[in-house]
Amino acid sequence: MKLHNVKSKDLAEQIGLSESSMSLFLNGKMNLGQGKIEKIFEFLRIKLIIEK
Repeated sequence: MKLHNVKSKDLAEQIGLSESSMSLFLNGKMNLGQGKIEKIFEFLRIKLIIEK
């Protein structure tokens, strides 16, 4: 997130997550669903390419 100059509070707000849940996720104590992960990628302008 440092690379994109984004605070966890701002990211949490953008994807519809509480600050405490974002903290748990960032510290590896909680998993997020695919939809939330996709929202994070979209917000950070990261493309995910899956090849077979």
